[in-house]
Amino acid sequence: MRNSFFGSSTEFDIDDNELIAKDVKDKITYWILKIIIEMGAHKRFIDSENDFEHEDMARFLGLEKYVEFDYDDFNRTEPLLILKKRLKALKKKAPFGSSALLWKNIEQLSKLIELNSYEKQILEFTILLKQYDILGNALNFFGMEITTSRTKRILSTLLDIPIEQINDIFSSHSTFSRSSLLILTSEETYAFSEKLRLINYEFADNMLNLDEDITEMIKDSVRLSSKGTLSIQDYSYIKDDLKILMPYLDKALDSKQKGVNILLYGLPGTGKTELSKTISEVLGTKLYEISYADREGDPIEGESRLRLYKTAQALFFNSRTILMYDEAEDVF
Repeated sequence: MRNSFFGSSTEFDIDDNELIAKDVKDKITYWILKIIIEMGAHKRFIDSENDFEHEDMARFLGLEKYVEFDYDDFNRTEPLLILKKRLKALKKKAPFGSSALLWKNIEQLSKLIELNSYEKQILEFTILLKQYDILGNALNFFGMEITTSRTKRILSTLLDIPIEQINDIFSSHSTFSRSSLLILTSEETYAFSEKLRLINYEFADNMLNLDEDITEMIKDSVRLSSKGTLSIQDYSYIKDDLKILMPYLDKALDSKQKGVNILLYGLPGTGKTELSKTISEVLGTKLYEISYADREGDPIEGESRLRLYKTAQALFFNSRTILMYDEAEDVF
């Protein structure tokens, strides 16, 4: 994609060749060429009148001179033959590398939620798809309104993953479904990239750029809570309830018991959040809050918050952690 930035007297052009990181350039080029040459998208890439649907993509693939030609200056098969030869040459270079930092983060994530090799491959692909519009534009050659079953077939062919494995990866009992980290939506969408939904918009960028603990990848949506200002003695009026609650939570944390949920009900401002912080401190646990607003302050919809909650549960399963779901009305 060629982007232009205009000032009072200067224009700056940025080419996709400059924007795509060198360590993933061969891989992304291979995917685009495979889509065009082997998966039947050539008629959309360049039509019968020799017009390129995306001139930026043609330039990225080394077809600059054909972009500048008039439609009758060349035969349509010429640039396609060039791309076919380039695809053949790239196949000899396979397997392709990845972003070292991205792969490090995927491996780190895999230790927490146990991803298999195909799931890692699809997660990497999805993150790169979200990062680079040129790959999404190539996939949109298959049509803007695309079904879930066709999306699966495209993924199977493009990534060389058996369709049975693709079906398992996106089934209701899969790791992705259980953690809500990545879902294949059945909703009607207008771009291929919208069919594959990561936990939030920042996740792909964080995975590519942050060399930190994996929990930092969802820091915009699941935040480590600040320390409370009260002590357990300040809650003497509910000490009988706490005598039951505290040992129960302590044992549940030690045994990694599933399905432990405590509802604190009360009017706004009565201290539910402060009590959660105090309990966490007494038990010696970390307390993470599921955000109810994004970084711009806009509210996060209930369904999206529940997905964040599921992801946090999966990531923190093996740690001594309590999750706080404030403003819980959207659950019901």
